[in-house]
Amino acid sequence: MANSKKKNIKKVEYNNDTEISKLIKLVVIVTLIAFAFYGITILINKRTEEETPEESATIQYDEILIGNSLKQPNDEYYVMIYDSEDYDIGLYEVYLQLYSRKEDAIRIYTSQLNNPINQGFKADESNLNIDDISDLKIKSSTLLKVKDGVIEESYEDDKLVEYLEEISKTEETDE
Repeated sequence: MANSKKKNIKKVEYNNDTEISKLIKLVVIVTLIAFAFYGITILINKRTEEETPEESATIQYDEILIGNSLKQPNDEYYVMIYDSEDYDIGLYEVYLQLYSRKEDAIRIYTSQLNNPINQGFKADESNLNIDDISDLKIKSSTLLKVKDGVIEESYEDDKLVEYLEEISKTEETDE
């Protein structure tokens, strides 16, 4: 019986060359899969970068709240208060752009009358002759000229367009 048991046991022979070639194939396949995932990741990241343009964040210093109209750091400046229902907004902007290009132009700040924070300043009748900013009332688009924290001049309605046209004029020289 002992002889019959010995015959049933098979000898397993390992061929080192085939085992090494299997190991090399396995390492190559795993490496190729890793490179494939790496390549896909790079492609996805490139598409994301292309789709989202990089824009530097800019801070808007020219738009202010009406409550801060008398507290700006300049000694003299304009505050253009826009009413979004005013049909002449485009005209005002053109005149203000022309004026701001002038060499001796003073700083212009803007404010939206229809901004929810500025709603307390909107009224049926304007009150522009004030000592305290909380007393300021504005009915429509208005230009304030502020000097040393006090409203020096104010323009509304037709006078606003006339004044903007006047300050935006460029001097023409005859040659």
